[in-house]
This record gives sequence, C-alpha cells and structure tokens, in this order.
Amino acid sequence: MLMVYHDTQWGKPTREVQELFRALCLEVLQAGLAFQVVLKHEEGMDQVLHHFSIDYLANLTATDILTLCRDERIIRNRVKIAALVENAAIVAKNPGKFVDLTWAPVHYVQLDHLPTAKLKKKDYEAFVTPFVAAFKELGLKRMGPITVYSYLQAVGVVNDHQLNCDFR
Repeated sequence: MLMVYHDTQWGKPTREVQELFRALCLEVLQAGLAFQVVLKHEEGMDQVLHHFSIDYLANLTATDILTLCRDERIIRNRVKIAALVENAAIVAKNPGKFVDLTWAPVHYVQLDHLPTAKLKKKDYEAFVTPFVAAFKELGLKRMGPITVYSYLQAVGVVNDHQLNCDFR
C-alpha cells in the first residue's frame, strides 16, 4: 500500500485546490500515526467524507462530526475531524489563497532537494516555518511543521525523493 502511494501519488506536483485540500486532510489525519494507518482507511474515508470534498466538509455540523466519530471506516479522532471541517470552511471562502499559500513561496516551481538520506526536522525547519505561519494566519488548524512539510512533500512543492529512488 505504502509503496503504491509512494510510486503513484506522493510528490506529484498539483495546483488543483481539491487535490491540495485532500492531501492536507490526509496529513492532518496522519499526525501521530504511521502513514500506513491512513492508507488503510483511505477508501473508507473517501466514501464517508465524499473524497474530502471541500463543500461537503465545510457544511458539516458538530452533530455530524460526532456521527463521523462513530464510523469505523475512518480515523475517528474528533479533534482531527473537527479541524478538517474548520479547514474546509476556510478554504471554501478563498480557494485561490490556499493554492497561493502552498505554491507562491516557491514561485510555483517544484523545489528539488536532492536528498541522499531521509530528512530530519532540523533539515527543513527553517524552510517550512513561513508556510506554517501563513497557514495558521489563514486560520487553518493542526498546522505544525511536520504536518505542513509532509503536505508540501505530498503535493510536490518539494521533491524529496532520495537520489537513489527510481521515481525521481
């Protein structure tokens, strides 16, 4: 599962707001968990959360969130699900701003870090700090440096495929 995700989705540049938002949701849900857990629930989450539809999630109520927390097909963390709903409402108001906050700092061009080994937090902390601040200023929830950097990797803002990786 993880290899298929790595080889077909991870790091592929996208500027499409719904794809960006879906990737952000997956990273928010992943925080503190192995990404394999997210992938295990991905199909169920796509069904239950309407493929992470911005419009669908933006209109959910507190009661809806509690109902979702009982659905075994998804990661049932109320705080994370509530963050998805709040983030959807923010992105729905200005989708272009979300795209710009993701891509404008790199001038809409993928950065290739050419890593030879897995990066450590200290390797990217200075780079990701302005992104974290901008996302938080927009009002997005659960935007720590690891989550945001993982998001930037997932949507191809940074290419962190290691030099010995066949999918560079």
